Formats: sequence, structure tokens, C-alpha cells
Amino acid sequence: MAATSNPPGDEMGYFIKRGKPIDSSRLKKDLNKQGSIAAARAFSEQIEKGALLEKCPACGSSAHHKLLTVYGFDYNECEGCGSAFVCNPPADEALSAAYRSDYYTEAQKVLYANDSIIDYRVAQVFTPKVEFAIEHSRATKKTWLDIGCGVGETLSVAKGHGYTILGLEPNVMQAEYAAKRFGVEVRQDYISKDTVSKYRGQYGVISMFSVLEHVPDPNQILADVSAIQGEGDTLVIEVPHFPSISTMSQMTFPNHVNRMMHPPLHLFLFSLRALEGMLKRHGYKINAAWLFGQDFYEMISTLGLLAPALNQSKLLSALSPMMSDLQAVIDNHDMSDEVLLVAERV
Repeated sequence: MAATSNPPGDEMGYFIKRGKPIDSSRLKKDLNKQGSIAAARAFSEQIEKGALLEKCPACGSSAHHKLLTVYGFDYNECEGCGSAFVCNPPADEALSAAYRSDYYTEAQKVLYANDSIIDYRVAQVFTPKVEFAIEHSRATKKTWLDIGCGVGETLSVAKGHGYTILGLEPNVMQAEYAAKRFGVEVRQDYISKDTVSKYRGQYGVISMFSVLEHVPDPNQILADVSAIQGEGDTLVIEVPHFPSISTMSQMTFPNHVNRMMHPPLHLFLFSLRALEGMLKRHGYKINAAWLFGQDFYEMISTLGLLAPALNQSKLLSALSPMMSDLQAVIDNHDMSDEVLLVAERV
């Protein structure tokens, strides 16, 4: 089933695309889901939980209610902006230690810094995203800064489209993999009020793929990025989307989580309403959004753990060729687990 879109000027006020074919089984071919869930649980349970937050960090609302507990962390849903957030996040040092842990580094090696799937990820995952961003960007400078660049897929594609590129990545393993695999410049640095002056005015496009959900204060990093960019520059962000079929699956089976609602790595899952408000607050307007995900894979693979007979069944054999089509139905109902936004500094 082809991706669908609605025209500019619809009720959202910006272009929306829905659906992106993807072979989740190929992306996850080296992942043992049962083992991954056990490791995720052990990792999360040993991290000390923090005090309960009074307000939603995305919008500041005091009106929120508990959704569920995953591995000792409470996810609440904000009644103001509709996002989900970890209400008892760990202290900053504990969170920083989590990203330096062997668990995190090894998980990144299996899913991302993996030579057996990296070319597929570049061609089928990141090339469409970067081209979507370019299509809806009005930036005049052909310079691209990728914050939290991971293993460098975005930088590789942007470089191939003629951009002068730079990546920022604090994780040593990922930064080294990106530089070695793609020959791109990566600094082990991050954006903060102390580093804004180094990057101000230089980048027509700044991207943050899978970054905002990891930081305790997403508004602060948006404020810092806004201070770097000028009128007409482009900001590209991708974050987990809420609500989604993936999160509903995880709310149904909270002891079988290794992505999306995985605390404290994912402190947030954002609604479109929340993203609109945050971006407007920091001087951006949305030009385009793209909703897509791996919800059907998430649901069916979890059911396979709970009912192992499914894994070798005729039912799964019949459904497998339809996975992209079934995911497209989810996408067309705006229940995808990911959203990509292209915004413009005003």
C-alpha cells in the first residue's frame, strides 16, 4: 500500500504524509527479542527512580494521570498536551551513567552499528527521511548539523545530497563508527547554552533524530537550537509518537517492553499537539509531518512471545507478506509510533 498524504492547508495547517514501507524483520534480524526484553528489564530495574514530577516537562501542565508502570518507572499522560512522560525520572547523573553503560552500547551495536544491516538502514530508512526533509526545507545554506548523530546514517545521506555536514555524538562507540564507516566529521560534543556560540549562524539545517525523547528538558534543547538558527533555517526532528498501536500493545503487556516505552531511555513519547506547541514556543512553524512506524511488528512479535505457537504458524506465514500494508492502515489512522517533523525558524 502506498504512502498517503493530505494537501497543505488542511485542518493541521501543514503537509502530512502517512506511511513508509519497511521490512522490520530485516532490521531486527540480529535481535533476540526475548533476550532483549530481559536485558531491558534488568537494566531499567536497577536504576534508582527519582521524585515524582509535578508538571509535564513538555507543556508545563499540572494535569496528568498515570498510564502504567514499566520496570519501576511510571509513565503519565498529560491532559494538557497529550504526551506521555516518565513521571519519576532518575537524577541526571544516573541518567548519564545509563548512556555510558555496557547495556546501552551493546544494544546500539546490535541495532545500529551493525555492518550486516547498515546499508539497508541508509537506503531504506534514512534516505527517504533526509529527502523528505530537503523537499520541505526552505533553508538557503547547504550546511547540515546532526545533533545526536548516532552511527552517521543521516550525515551520509545529507553529504550525498551536496551538504557540508557535521555530526555531534557524545557516545564514543557510535561517533567512531560513523567516522570510520562513512568518512564524516563527528565531534563528541552536544548542544547546550555553553556551546551555542560555537555553532550559531552556520547551519541551514539542524536535525535531531531520536534525541528529544532522551533528554529531561526537551524545551531547553529546543531553546538552544533556536538560538543557533536564523529566520528561514530548517529544524528536522523525529520522536516517538503517542498514542500509537505500539504503545497500546506495551500498555497491554508492560512486562514485554524493549523499545518505545522503555524507561528511562525514553523519557517522552510526544503527541503532535505537544510538538506543535513546543516548536511554536521556540520560534518555529511546522512545514511538514510524516507519520510512520513499526507498530504491527511490535504487536505481532510481542504476541509471539506470549503465544509461541504463533511463530511457526500458518497465520504468521499468511500475515508476513502483508505487514507493510497492515502498517499502512495504522499509519493512515494516525496511530503510528514515530513522527518526523520539518519546521522552519520564523
